[in-house]
Amino acid sequence: MKKSLFLIGTLITVLTFAFTTQAQGPVPCVETLNSFFHEEVVTTMPEGAKPKILNRLGTNPQFGRIRRHTAASAYSHLKGVKKRSRRNGRELDRLLQTLGYSGIEDPEFGADDITPVIVSAGEVGWMGSGSDKYFKAQFGKDFEGFKIFVKEGPCFIYIMKTCGNIFYVDPPSCEDGYPCPECLNASAFTGAKNPFCECTPCPECQETLDQTINVSGAGEIKSGDRILGEKEVMLAATYGGETICIGSQTIPVNVVYEYLANGSASASEVVTVDNQDGNAQSSLDMKIPVNLDFDVTESQTTYGDNGMVVMDVTAKRFAALKKFYGACPADISGTAMETIAEKTMDVADAAVSNEAGDGKAGLKKQTLIFAGQTASSEIVSKEYSTTMTVIAHSTKTGKLSNGESAERYLCLGQYLVPGASAMQYTLTGTSNLTTAVEVCDAEGDEPSTKNIALPIDLDASFTKQEMKAGHDGKIYIDVTEKQFKKLAKRFSRCCSNGDSSCY
Repeated sequence: MKKSLFLIGTLITVLTFAFTTQAQGPVPCVETLNSFFHEEVVTTMPEGAKPKILNRLGTNPQFGRIRRHTAASAYSHLKGVKKRSRRNGRELDRLLQTLGYSGIEDPEFGADDITPVIVSAGEVGWMGSGSDKYFKAQFGKDFEGFKIFVKEGPCFIYIMKTCGNIFYVDPPSCEDGYPCPECLNASAFTGAKNPFCECTPCPECQETLDQTINVSGAGEIKSGDRILGEKEVMLAATYGGETICIGSQTIPVNVVYEYLANGSASASEVVTVDNQDGNAQSSLDMKIPVNLDFDVTESQTTYGDNGMVVMDVTAKRFAALKKFYGACPADISGTAMETIAEKTMDVADAAVSNEAGDGKAGLKKQTLIFAGQTASSEIVSKEYSTTMTVIAHSTKTGKLSNGESAERYLCLGQYLVPGASAMQYTLTGTSNLTTAVEVCDAEGDEPSTKNIALPIDLDASFTKQEMKAGHDGKIYIDVTEKQFKKLAKRFSRCCSNGDSSCY
């Protein structure tokens, strides 16, 4: 974006451009009005003719006398011109169109656009007449009139109160006493400004600043899940170094986990920006999202002491159990966890290659693309000690007492059972940001699009890992009525859920 030369700021860095000063020229409305009136005059007066001195107005009226020296009176009078004369109405519309309006009916033209003034003696300009011809004239005295500005710009015409004639004064020449400053010293320029003239804007990048664009962001996710599985275990009882096996059970073994994962990204890029107005910032900070994805890709569990749930019981209880159960097989063993192989993360880096510049020096748009992606993986192992309640169940046959249930339960005790788990997780992080900047390219080698690598740091941990085994922490074995009666002498009866509230 080009800056006005009167707003150029302090020099920070100077690029080697060839421009030092700028030419001055008239604003667009000057040429438009000059062209309109000068062409009209050429047809009525010889070129170079002296102006006609006017000491009296009203002898050859153009749009007629305006009653009062007020904006409202002037506007009302002009609105009535068409009603009084079609020819004058067409001429008035033609004049207003030169000023940028569509005509006297333009809704954007009103009394606010008219200013009562005194036109001073000695003014030289182009005067209208009743024949709609324009001639060169000089006022010999002060006259009342009205100033009407163009729709866009500083230019204006007069319409005289006495006769309604148009009077246009050429604005001062742009080359007379209004030099343009040097671009690199424009901020210190104190000379007069001609409102009818403008200097060609100074070239961009005369003064520049190295601007650092800092991009940073972070992401976090918290969640959890569970790993469902089953394990075949052998229920055994032990006392005094002797062990008997009661039977194998397939029980659910689940691991419940929660995790916290974090990711952060940051990068910076230095660009050279235009600083002619002295308002460029030395640094810009931009926030960027970091998107995370956490996934447990593989897991292993074990449960039991070498595949057994061992009940460490008293001598009397061991003797009661030994009447129904025998020694364990010699080859009994649990299933060990398989080794989880470390995962090699194969994540392609974001592209950082850039196209060549266009060879043109100057101010240009550049798209910066910050992009990054990465992944990490870790195997986390944990050992557990779970509490397992062993319950014997029997169904009574025969006649039941009033309110008696056929289903009967014995609590064989609560025992600590070891377990272990290993989980491999993968955490991936991605982040990207696209932004457009205007850069000063001194050599023409800056690409239109620049890719910038965005490093991402990842971290994750399990905040909770719990192993849950059995049916809500219980193992049930079925026994016969005879076994139930014998075992009930050494073990307590209980409810189906293991408590004693029903007894």
